[in-house]
Amino acid sequence: MVDVFAKVNEKMPSKLLFVGEGPELPKIQCKINELGLEDKVYFLGKQDEIAQVISLADVLLLPSEKESFGLVALEAMACGVPTVGSQAGGIPELVVHGETGFLTPIGDTSQMAEYAIRLLSDAELTERFREACLRRACKDFADGLITKKYEQIYYRVLGREVPELSPLIG
Repeated sequence: MVDVFAKVNEKMPSKLLFVGEGPELPKIQCKINELGLEDKVYFLGKQDEIAQVISLADVLLLPSEKESFGLVALEAMACGVPTVGSQAGGIPELVVHGETGFLTPIGDTSQMAEYAIRLLSDAELTERFREACLRRACKDFADGLITKKYEQIYYRVLGREVPELSPLIG
């Protein structure tokens, strides 16, 4: 995260909102201080109202090495914020490369920074991505639709006939 942000900040003035806590936080803070970025990074800690924080962002950086589902990417999409993330775990199931964000190989901080800069410097592209994020979050991940998909899985596991999805859902 810090490497990506440092590369972005070299090309364009920016701020990093760092949400969350964990055992790596002291190392991250030290690295930010070493790079002289402390006045550009805000450590917000654990947040209960994450949508309010995400809504402030222009881009979500998600350089995970491991990510089971990538819920934060879905939350960002629901807020109209494109994600620049790694091709790890469930992130590619959520982020459509070149449509709702960009995906890079794990550890490719240079490519991730280039994608972030591209979004931050191209208002038209960012607006297209924002609209695509909102559409995808509503269409493909609406509560009713996901509930029906789980129900279908349960019916299959139980060996029962699977009811059709209602076209009104989603």
